[in-house]
Amino acid sequence: MDIHVTIDPEQSTAHEFACVRLRAGEGEPSLLELDCSSLRTFGPVEGPGLEFLYFASVVYGIDKLVPRGLADDNWTRDLTVHLPVTSPSQWTAVADDLTRCLNFLSGDRWDFHFSRRECTLFRPKKVTTRRTLIAPPKTSAVCLFSGGLDSLIGAIDWLEFNAGENLTLVGHHDPKVPGPSGDQDRLLEILRPAYRDRTRALQTRIGMDPPGDEITLRSRSILFIALGVFAAASLGNLPLLIPENGTIALNVPLTPSRRGSCSTRTAHPYYLSTLQSALSGLGIPIRIENPLGRKTKGEAVSQCLNQDLIRRLAPVSASCAKRGHTFTWVNKSALNCGRCMPCIYRRAALHAVGLDTEVYGADVCTGEVDLDDTELDAPNDFRACISFLRQALPEEQMASLLMASGRLPLGDLPAYASVVVRAMDEIRQLLRDKATNDIKRRAGIR
Repeated sequence: MDIHVTIDPEQSTAHEFACVRLRAGEGEPSLLELDCSSLRTFGPVEGPGLEFLYFASVVYGIDKLVPRGLADDNWTRDLTVHLPVTSPSQWTAVADDLTRCLNFLSGDRWDFHFSRRECTLFRPKKVTTRRTLIAPPKTSAVCLFSGGLDSLIGAIDWLEFNAGENLTLVGHHDPKVPGPSGDQDRLLEILRPAYRDRTRALQTRIGMDPPGDEITLRSRSILFIALGVFAAASLGNLPLLIPENGTIALNVPLTPSRRGSCSTRTAHPYYLSTLQSALSGLGIPIRIENPLGRKTKGEAVSQCLNQDLIRRLAPVSASCAKRGHTFTWVNKSALNCGRCMPCIYRRAALHAVGLDTEVYGADVCTGEVDLDDTELDAPNDFRACISFLRQALPEEQMASLLMASGRLPLGDLPAYASVVVRAMDEIRQLLRDKATNDIKRRAGIR
């Protein structure tokens, strides 16, 4: 499908961004909503960082606008994007890295055609009164901050290790999906005073109007990272932290049907290294780091450098991949569903440190998730998890499975395989201590 991106040379949105419209095929155009007004406090807005954020926002918008149901296999879309940029030759030079990165991330076939962008993206409103510009406080690193447990731990660990230095926390939310914004606000309310205002937050709205109907949204990761890249570049090309425990980053496919992009790849090492190469080619010298990449979620929690604070904040964080899908939940007021894989990893991690006190949408240990109900998709994650646990793969076989689902440096493979094996042991311990005998039998737990 051909997608054309057009930029109005004069009109701007209420949030100081050019009117950028995406048109997929013969469909009606959709307006990109990027809150540029939230970016102005980080220094000059127009530049390579904003252009990469614009690129990632377009990718996210296309992901929402083009239904996967139109593809022959109901998943893999052919997406040909016509996009105006400042330097078409520079973007064309990194097109191979960008397509490899996005094909791996979303499971589609992307093809980019770049033309020259003649107009600006940042359109500041005219100011009638004089303003005194106050220099932002000096910061030493930028950390993605989703409202989840891993990014919270990444921020706490950095602040504890780098005493006296400041950290910028970057959050994104879609105006049509309000949950993440509230998650971030709840954590920031406690985190800020705990570190005497050594944190600074950039929380930005980015979405589409109309929003589109596709809900798989594998491209959210590149949008989130692009916002972090903008902040890191604007503040002096600082390191960008993307805290994600190794189990989720690698996201080993639990069943053959989950191979490829059917499992999310938001912080997979191959994806991040390919993206790093593209950024370098665009003249954006940002170093991307995942400080939790060699840890299980349980290890990330138990080794957090401020145990008192993580114990206070863990119950306020959200890890669920299926927020708001409460129709089949037993406890509809819960924050996390309890039965998606991020929730299962989370619960096993908190159980390991004596913090498994949360009420979930459904309790996988007590039989609230019916493993025999094949009519609903809701038990699928837990069924896949149980099946995978029963296999009890040793590290050598786990390494082969990881290589089959994404390229990894051979020298790092044993360490990555060990992370996944240890994560499965954390889930086994949760089930051993709390699950019904039937669930333990199905999982091969004695």
